[in-house]
Amino acid sequence: MQSIILTGGNSGLGFEAAKNIATESKDFHLVLACRNPATAQEAVDSLRTLSGHAHIEALPLDLASQESVRAFVRLFLSRNLPPLYALVCNAGLQVTDGTQRTREGYEMTFGVNHLGHFLLTHLLLPHISPAGRVIVVSSGTHYNPPIWQSSLFGIPAPQYIGAEGLADPANFAGMSEKKKGYLRYSTSKLCNLMFAYELNRRLREENSQITVNVFDPGLMPGTGLARTASAFEQWAWRTLMPAMTVFDGVFTVAESGRNLAKLAVSTEKEGVTGKYYEGAKEKPSSAESHDRTKWADLWAVSERLTASQVR
Repeated sequence: MQSIILTGGNSGLGFEAAKNIATESKDFHLVLACRNPATAQEAVDSLRTLSGHAHIEALPLDLASQESVRAFVRLFLSRNLPPLYALVCNAGLQVTDGTQRTREGYEMTFGVNHLGHFLLTHLLLPHISPAGRVIVVSSGTHYNPPIWQSSLFGIPAPQYIGAEGLADPANFAGMSEKKKGYLRYSTSKLCNLMFAYELNRRLREENSQITVNVFDPGLMPGTGLARTASAFEQWAWRTLMPAMTVFDGVFTVAESGRNLAKLAVSTEKEGVTGKYYEGAKEKPSSAESHDRTKWADLWAVSERLTASQVR
């Protein structure tokens, strides 16, 4: 038996992925790394009932606090669990109702969606099995979006202003809080890709067999991503948007959960690395996501902001 750590596994995409792993792959001990212990335990109980798989537990992790990230890793290692096979960096947030800060004072979206996972991966990497996997969940919002998407959801193309600027809570001044929040989100999803690609590059230089891939769940109407949007937008997201699953790139949460689970544990993905998947299909990510100068900037600043010297 081996272990899998899945961040944000108590609801939405993470829960569906966990359900698929627990149901289809009895050889894994599943650890849900979640901020809220109560809802995490509810998810564990539900998953055990649905899957009949007892090897599921929750450990506390708040990606908005670097001390919490370090405490999670200490606790995980102290438990003497089966060797770590896969780290699935799934948790994320979108803030559109005002600027928030992490425990260290960094802008919340960048801090949680990128910095928290950067530190978590750094601390766990020495403990991942030699042929293990790192999966980073990104989003199609990292592209320059089509006009319909930008108009409908207000999600602008990412603006990589340097990692220093993205960590600054005062960034993107002069915009409405909603547009600022959407821009921070799309840019953090670009950062997820650049981090994964640079990590993959470094691991290949070391001749490591650990693979690193990026997963785009597609548009998933009905999830909690719109929880800080207006009442009307939340209603439309929950009730009208699910009909869009007939279109390419739009998936139910259950479909995306299955696809993420396959990327994490399927034997078909053994040895596959450095790829970007939308759903089950490999596809090219944006040209900007392949800018190695930006990879280097993001990596160097992230090392400093997390006080980590990463391989």
